[in-house]
Amino acid sequence: LKPWARAEKSAAMAGLFGEGYGRRREELYIADRAGPVSAGQPRTHFEELFTVSSAEEAQISAETLLEVAERTRNERLRVLGLCKSADALALQHEISQQLASEAMSKVREAQTLCEELDDFEEGEAAVSYASARCHLRYGRGDEEMQDKALEDGAEAVALCRLLGSKKGEAFSLLTVGDAYFLGKDADRAIDYHRQAAAVFKDMGDQLGCGLSYRKIAEDFLKLKRDVKKAATNGKRAVSLFQEIQDPQEEANGWHMLAEIYAAEGDLAEASQCVSNARTLCRSLKDHLAEAKTMECLVTALLEHDQFQEGIKVAKEIVSVHHDAGDREREGFALISLAQHLLRYYDFANAEKVASAADFIFKSIHDKEGVRVSQQLKEAAEHGIKAEHIQQAVAQRQEFLNLPQPLIIDPGRNTRMQEAFTAFAKAA
Repeated sequence: LKPWARAEKSAAMAGLFGEGYGRRREELYIADRAGPVSAGQPRTHFEELFTVSSAEEAQISAETLLEVAERTRNERLRVLGLCKSADALALQHEISQQLASEAMSKVREAQTLCEELDDFEEGEAAVSYASARCHLRYGRGDEEMQDKALEDGAEAVALCRLLGSKKGEAFSLLTVGDAYFLGKDADRAIDYHRQAAAVFKDMGDQLGCGLSYRKIAEDFLKLKRDVKKAATNGKRAVSLFQEIQDPQEEANGWHMLAEIYAAEGDLAEASQCVSNARTLCRSLKDHLAEAKTMECLVTALLEHDQFQEGIKVAKEIVSVHHDAGDREREGFALISLAQHLLRYYDFANAEKVASAADFIFKSIHDKEGVRVSQQLKEAAEHGIKAEHIQQAVAQRQEFLNLPQPLIIDPGRNTRMQEAFTAFAKAA
């Protein structure tokens, strides 16, 4: 790319992947000019595809590979760069048709290039892995796409074994296990996640082992409904993350344990796990992960009829997004809060919260947000009017000849007549 084109592209990517993208991207680019990336072999970069990273970090790695491939005219590096770029898009928090189309387009381009190259098994494995990850990410609820994820994931496992890539094999096994998890096949999901854990353990990769145990915990919790085994594996995961001092994964591990304790009905332990996760998320300045962890606690509290406590945490979620300057998610957090208030017949506060959400969405020109917030506002206003009518009727009950309670029961007279007829016949 020409300098001006590279600057424009970096600015666009910074908007998608975060403010740190451009700065970190230039650091890697300058470092690469000295030779480390361009001097390496495709096999080295192939191993780098199988890493735990954020969307921003993955995109930085992908862009570096693609620029080196363009400068050196190395089509094999381009295949790997395209696969890494597709994976970076799949790692985004948001799921949209645009991101799905772009990611799948990169996978198809990589596959076409790979077919034109002779004996590039690393490229074939990379394409299979990236394709499985993308189909898994964007194919939820689509049986055909989930089958494709299984097929490509299994192919990636076989190719990585053939290449002797333990790391690739382990991550591919995790992906196959994830596909079975989405298909609600508990036994196979657990089996593949355990296979991945065994390979990671053989490699001495504690991070990989921790990831595997956390997935096994989720398998037992959500598919087997075995809280005891879920807790055992969840604790093993957190312990490993603490040992290697990985705060991001430790926070994710505490989130999983919070869900496990909430399912068990131990809200005190669930609250403590959420508190642990929040502390780590704040140190990482990751408001999205912090809010997501808090949401599971809101759900648990409301399910156990602890309305005041649940609403209090829901309000804190709004504050988390507000303090981070994330107006869009603040608006949706307000919508979620309004829905909870409506569900528990607090119409007056629901109307105020929905109005606040409506104001935010109008300020950021989010039409869908405005539509949803206005619907909630109308529902709250309707509830307020109904309450006023009920109060007015209650105050004048002694002067009115009304059935108690006020119930509209279509078909009641017909049922009474049928019951009387049946009784008369029997008599």
